[in-house]
Amino acid sequence: MISIPVAKLRKIGVDIFKAQGARDEDAEFLVETLVEANLTGHDSHGVQYYPTYSERIQKGFIKVENEPIIIKETANTVHIDGNWAFGQKTAMKLTEIVVEKAGENMVAAAGAYNCNHIGRIGYYTEWAAKNDIITTFYVNVGHPSVSVFNGLGKTFGTNPYSVSVPTDGESPFLVDYATSVVAAGKVSVAKSKKAKIPDHWIRDRYGRITNNPFDLSEGGWLLPFGDYKGYGLQMICEILGAVLTGSRTGFEGIQEPPSPNGIFMIGINPEAFLGLNEFKENTSKLLANVKKIPPEAGKRVLVPGEPEKESKSERLDKGIPIPEQTWNQILELCKKLNVDVK
Repeated sequence: MISIPVAKLRKIGVDIFKAQGARDEDAEFLVETLVEANLTGHDSHGVQYYPTYSERIQKGFIKVENEPIIIKETANTVHIDGNWAFGQKTAMKLTEIVVEKAGENMVAAAGAYNCNHIGRIGYYTEWAAKNDIITTFYVNVGHPSVSVFNGLGKTFGTNPYSVSVPTDGESPFLVDYATSVVAAGKVSVAKSKKAKIPDHWIRDRYGRITNNPFDLSEGGWLLPFGDYKGYGLQMICEILGAVLTGSRTGFEGIQEPPSPNGIFMIGINPEAFLGLNEFKENTSKLLANVKKIPPEAGKRVLVPGEPEKESKSERLDKGIPIPEQTWNQILELCKKLNVDVK
């Protein structure tokens, strides 16, 4: 592993995407979301996407000049065509509209299709919570890689789900996870480190237990988390993220562009119920009570969002650890694009 200063990763990333035609503000926001993923400990959704997104730009899958388009809108809802712009741009536009509409009308819902990969979805729900709106986010990944419960082969994507809630502390309550045992990106990180993975993450092409991360890209598949419970949530993300918005479902198979996201968000204004200030105060009290629960020997009781906060503090200070293979890929990309890495 190589430790890279945060500022250096940001500058390199912005220069990489500007060199490929991205507007300054688009490149800066895209890189912000990716570096933030690394800072919060979610390396599977971080700067390892610099080469991946660049390849998709070169192949015309990500159209750097495009803007998301509002197709249908009411006082409480919006339906967006992502227009194959940067997925992060579409997701942020959707989130901003949900926060605005829920702020004015107490509840809101929004969906988008023709949307490229949006990165770590907790970025958006956390942003909404910091703006005093509760959000739930359901995302379909139109690239089959996960089996159904008791099924063989790839049926759905990793279909992540997130909820974030405002508190009266500096950090919102945040839940963000794939409905597979792990995100596919975590298997990619293991591949770059040439590390073994736990037996319960994937199956090989024959349905056998394996701890070899390379088996996933050679016909294997991820498993849903929590058996039938994760499978149920996986399908909810597929129905709301894909079917409701008009996005590509897993049953349409692996197509191009790769890994599109169908996204659907619901926003709730606490003022419609208990009231914002009392809700935030009571939520923080609940979280504080959870923290008082005695832990098992050698373990800690954490609340969702706490590990991310701790990781960010450490990595801002010490830099972001990057697998050598990933760093070399980024350096090779910089060389190709004449981007200065000093």
